Amino acid sequence: MSKPTVKVTRRIQSEQVQNAFVEIVRSKLPLDLKNTRITAEEIIDALAYANVHRLSIASACQELQELPSGNRLREVLVAALPERAELQCKLNEMFHQQLHPSLLKGKRDYNFAIDLVLIPYHGQPYRDKKEIVRGAPKSGTTHFHGYATISIVHDNRRYVVALRFVEYGEEMAAIVRWLIKRLKALKFLIRRVFLDKGFCSKPVFRVLHQHRLSYVVPIPIRGKSGGVRRLFEGISRRTTYTFHSPKYGAYTVQAMVVKRYSKGRYGRHSSQWFAYAVAGLPVSISPAQVFELYRQRFGIESSYRQMNQVRAHTSTRNPVIRLLLVGLAFVLFNLYITVRQNLSSALKKLSEPPKRFWLSFRRLALMLGRAIERRRGITDVIQFQPCVAFS
Repeated sequence: MSKPTVKVTRRIQSEQVQNAFVEIVRSKLPLDLKNTRITAEEIIDALAYANVHRLSIASACQELQELPSGNRLREVLVAALPERAELQCKLNEMFHQQLHPSLLKGKRDYNFAIDLVLIPYHGQPYRDKKEIVRGAPKSGTTHFHGYATISIVHDNRRYVVALRFVEYGEEMAAIVRWLIKRLKALKFLIRRVFLDKGFCSKPVFRVLHQHRLSYVVPIPIRGKSGGVRRLFEGISRRTTYTFHSPKYGAYTVQAMVVKRYSKGRYGRHSSQWFAYAVAGLPVSISPAQVFELYRQRFGIESSYRQMNQVRAHTSTRNPVIRLLLVGLAFVLFNLYITVRQNLSSALKKLSEPPKRFWLSFRRLALMLGRAIERRRGITDVIQFQPCVAFS
């Protein structure tokens, strides 16, 4: 007797993706629309289409037939949006709504990653000079709009949990404290925190110590000699390292020094040194295990790369609109994590599931774009000047 075959009939349609996105944004985004015929659904469709195809709002309105002009829609949007602090709060509520229920039961602890993303900005501040942060040269500028995020690191679910706008002169310790308080407000149990090397400073270590958190932070290598380079000799080991700062004084932390051999990978045959400031790790953990543990954070780096794939372009100086476009890109990324998780759960229930299913982040975004095109229509290209066609 032949064995019964199981066919996968689970489908994700473009309209389902659009409905899920609109439902999340419409329920949390406060738009105070007065004296206008433009609806909230039209604004959300324009923003979503601009994000999916990395267009400006004006270009999205030109592409879609049943939308008003870009200038008019932008005027209504600026007047309808709340202040930046309230918008940030609403975006964080969207992220909370997107989290899988199993993550919110509070029965287990999770690893989290804190990072800072700087988006290049060319121009003057909109209202306040604190809107623009400074950083190392990138894309021909040292001026940026800064956004700090904290994301969960658990299996293949790397949801963005919270987003915070960063102002000029703001201490990293204050940013870390705010993000940790946000996690505790959501009743998350924190097992360990991974931070980028930009957070490696005495005030940040004090905040982590006050909250009694386990952490792994890479120690930045500066200069050609001295500093942490003094530890780069011998073998991988556990040791201590003292930071010396004219502003904050001396501070000693536990450190893991790791020596890694390339073994011909990427055309390299040399060794590489890494140093991490650590706390709260098991006594038996080895330096090599710390290196592999911190590698979990690099999945968050890919989330930033994917966020930029669906972040609308804009030339506006208004930081509220810029914050909205970045937040909606993260909302779309979280939606992708949810859909992918639901597909994985459905396939696990089959007796003979396929080894892989194909759903890339870009494909999900294009599904959203196609649903909006079917709903709003595509404008025709009009040639105003006569042209000669050559065969």
